[in-house]
Parts: sequence; C-alpha cells; structure tokens
Amino acid sequence: MKYLTDAIANISSQLVARSAASIASIALFSLLGGIFAQPSEAADTINFRFNIFEVSVSVDDLETFSKTGELRGALETASRYISAADMATFRRILTERADVPVALLSRFLYTSQGERALDILGDFIRTGPELSGNRAIRAAAVLADADKETGLSLLGFLRKFPTSDIYFDIQEGLQTVGELSDLLQNTQKVVQIVNDEAIKTAKSTASNSTPSIAPLADLRDKGNVSWERTSLKAPALDNRYEIPFYLFVPKTTSAKSEPLSAIVIYPGLLSNREPLLYLAEHLASYGFAVVLTISPNSSDEQLNKLIIGAASEIAPPESFIERPQDITAVLNYLEKSPQTSNVNWQNVGMVGHSFGGYAALALVSDAQLQFADLSEACQGKYKWNVSLLLQCVALRLPNQNYKLGDPRIKSAIAVNPVTSHVLGKANLSKITVPIAIVGSADDTFAPVVSEQIVPFTWLTTPNRYLVLLNRAGHTAVTAVTSSDRLSPEISSALAGPNPIAAQDYLKLLSVAFFKTYLTQETGYAGYITTDYFANISTPDAQVSLLRSLSSDKIDSAIKN
Repeated sequence: MKYLTDAIANISSQLVARSAASIASIALFSLLGGIFAQPSEAADTINFRFNIFEVSVSVDDLETFSKTGELRGALETASRYISAADMATFRRILTERADVPVALLSRFLYTSQGERALDILGDFIRTGPELSGNRAIRAAAVLADADKETGLSLLGFLRKFPTSDIYFDIQEGLQTVGELSDLLQNTQKVVQIVNDEAIKTAKSTASNSTPSIAPLADLRDKGNVSWERTSLKAPALDNRYEIPFYLFVPKTTSAKSEPLSAIVIYPGLLSNREPLLYLAEHLASYGFAVVLTISPNSSDEQLNKLIIGAASEIAPPESFIERPQDITAVLNYLEKSPQTSNVNWQNVGMVGHSFGGYAALALVSDAQLQFADLSEACQGKYKWNVSLLLQCVALRLPNQNYKLGDPRIKSAIAVNPVTSHVLGKANLSKITVPIAIVGSADDTFAPVVSEQIVPFTWLTTPNRYLVLLNRAGHTAVTAVTSSDRLSPEISSALAGPNPIAAQDYLKLLSVAFFKTYLTQETGYAGYITTDYFANISTPDAQVSLLRSLSSDKIDSAIKN
C-alpha cells in the first residue's frame, strides 16, 4: 500500500507540470502499480486512454520486462517518469500470484457481490472505448486462476483476457486510485488518533492507579478448570433446519456451586467453528459454559453449496435475520436441556466475529434493520467499503420490523463487525449492556474506521470499550485450520503479520470482560484498562484500548 500512496503522490505533483501525453504515461504506470496489486487487466495490447490521448503497451513487452527487466516501447518511455524502486515493485507485481480455488472464485464472481465488484472494475477496465469489461474480467480471472503455470497473477490475467485489446480509462482509474489513497490515508490518521489517545490516557493514569491483577498474572495463559465438550444440534425457530454447536461445560467439584455463566461464540461469514475453537476452550478453562455455533445458511455449509452450484449467493438476504435468531434458537434449546441445568441461561455473554459481530450487536440492541440508510449507502461505488457488498444484500428483504433482540445476552464483544449502515447509529446508540468493539487497523473487508471506530462513537452505554489491533487484518483473531480453502499466502495477507498475538489479546480481553460483567468479579476490571493494554502492547503487535473517543476528532482528522 505504501507503493500505492507514493504513486498517487507522484501523479498529483506532476499532473499540472507535464504535457498531456506525458501525463498519460505517468498515470499508466502509477495506475498499474496501485490497481494491479489486485488482478485486473488485458490481452495482446493494453490501451490507456486519457481524454483524447491514448498510449498502447504490448503484453509481450510486459512479459519481457517481468522476466529480464528489459524495457521496450511505451514501457521504456513511461519508466522515465517513475523511480527505479517503483519499477522494480511493478516488475514483481506482474508475476505475483494470488491463487484461490477455481470453483470458489468462479462461483463468487456469479454472486450479487461478485457481480457488483465486476461492475466497479468494469468502469475503467473495458473491452472497448465505451464498453464495460466486467464479463471479460471474470473470464480472465477464472482462466488465469485455472492455469497452473501462471496462476492468478497480473501477467496471467493479461494473457487470459478474452479480447485482443483492453482499454483503460485513466481518468476513471485515477479517480478510483485516489479514492483508495484517501481511504488509506484517512485510516492511518484515525488509527494514529486512537493510538495517541490511548498512550496519552495511559500516561495520565499510570501514576495514579495500579492494575488489579486477580487470580492469574496473565489471562492469555490457559485457566485451571477442566471441561467437557459435547456436539449438539438445535432446531431453528421455524424448524426449517438444524443449528450445530459445540457445548463446553466446566467440571464442577461441588453440587452446591453457583450456576455457571455462559458465553456464545459466533464465527463470521462462510466460516466454521474450528477457527474460534481456541477461544472456546480458553474461556471454558476459566469456568464459563461456552457455546460455539454457526448459522448454516451463511457458514461454510453455504460455501460448499455455492461451489457445487446448489446456491447462488454467499449469504442469502435472510441471513441478516437468521444470524441473530439462530442464537435465540440455540439458547431456547439449551434452557430446556436437562444436561445444562447448572448453567444460568439468563446471564449470557457473546463474542461475534465479522458477520457474527453484526449478530451480537443486533441481539443486544434489539435491532431494526436500517433500510433507508442502507438504500442510500448502496448507491454508487460504495466508496471502497467492501463490507457493503454484504450489507447491501439486506435490501432484498421485505422492509418491515424484525425481532432480532434477545434479553438473555447481557454483554458482548464484537470483533471486526459489519455495522455501519445495516445497523447504524440508530441501533448502536440504544445499547445499554457492556460492549467491546474490536477492530483491526489493516482490515480490508470491514474497514476499521467506518465499521468499528466510528460506530464505537455512537455507543452511549457507560461500559464501552474500543480495542484496536495494529498491523492486523480481518482474520487475525481466527486460527488457521486444516479446512482453510485459501493458500497460506492469502491467509497470511488477510490476517496480518502476527495473528497469534491478536488471538492472545482476544483471549485476555474475553476472560477479563466477562469475569467483570457476567460474573461480577471486580478484581478483573484492572485488566480492561487503557494502561494495562499499553503495558502488554509490543512494537510488532501494538494494541490500544479506549473507553471513549470524540467523533469530532475523527472528523477533524479526515478533513485535514
């Protein structure tokens, strides 16, 4: 992303000074460096158009450059305006692979989310001067992905493009790159504000208070309670399907012990239970009853259906209703189960990741979907908030009130939730229970500013927490499992450089948060303070915690 930012700055500084022909060349390769970091391009010849000017580059010349570093034709001309370091980066990008299972990619590109993404790319990647390249982009991506020799690389994509010429609208492309650059820079500014506020708060309180460390010195370590795991299924509220879940019940030594508090863990879209199994086991080792469940119609079961052609969507619109209601169905089932008579199902906490985070917030806010706000946000190009590709699916639901709340959920941690428009300020501002929102600074699916930091400022409950994981991506808190469908390289890129640290932070936060607010053990409150998190933060896995944040500071940072 640094290359993208530098390339944009290079364009901006030279747009006025250069002739139009030179501008086209500069824009050409700045755009290549920024946009092509994610595959999207041509065939035999790439025609870059800037107003009435056009520059053509041979794909053969690009291939020669990728293999030998030799610059030919228009490529050589454009290189005069770009630094050697940037050209080296571009050369690497040409052959960098981002392979995903072919069936998965193909099916995704036929979903409504995939179609929308193709339409956005097709605005500036065209098969003719005025013809959208959306369908050709899909064909090239799938064919390149299926080619074991080149794989889904930029050069492979170019070679598989189904027309002999491809046209790039430089003006449209520059606008897109500019939007991406703005998003990156605004994210960096707001993330810095959160980190600076946390450091400032930690310094001001360090001399006046000492963290109250109760039973264990480090809650990232496993607890001392043993437990048993059972696999169960609960009927959905309408009995159309069954909801599978693991139940973890701590072993008690006394028949007169207090009823156990329970925690529900809910993975994200197209996931299964295994990536968050570590968290369930960790919480059980601290004496909580734990339910680890999925919603079948938006879990990996749905992904399997998509791959074999039995489903046409990543998540059907009904998922926005089923996600929270499936939790209610599981709790209803467990309340009646004789094997959980020692669990207080009226005192439940919840950890939800991504789409599971949406469900957690919907449950504690008794949410009403914000159709008007969502309809407005879903027009246009989404401003590169990828989560809107999911959120906008909810618009296909009937516009009516739905029962999504459950009063048994007494506190919740929403990790990388999608919240901005489908729930919005109207719902988050009415939450009264303790809430922690966890965001990842490098999240490309649910951007941290729009989906976690700004929504945190909407909260009014006094017991609210914002936890920021720096140098972490959308899947940082989920463990890699044998069922992963993506390559290790892609999985690593989505998670960030230190996912183990992110998972440890979530373990600590979850134990301390629920010990404080579910079991009312006040000795744990010292763990969930700004200064405590500052003390355990490390340079390679920085973490910040805040209890409040002014929306004015965010607005000011974005405007400046």
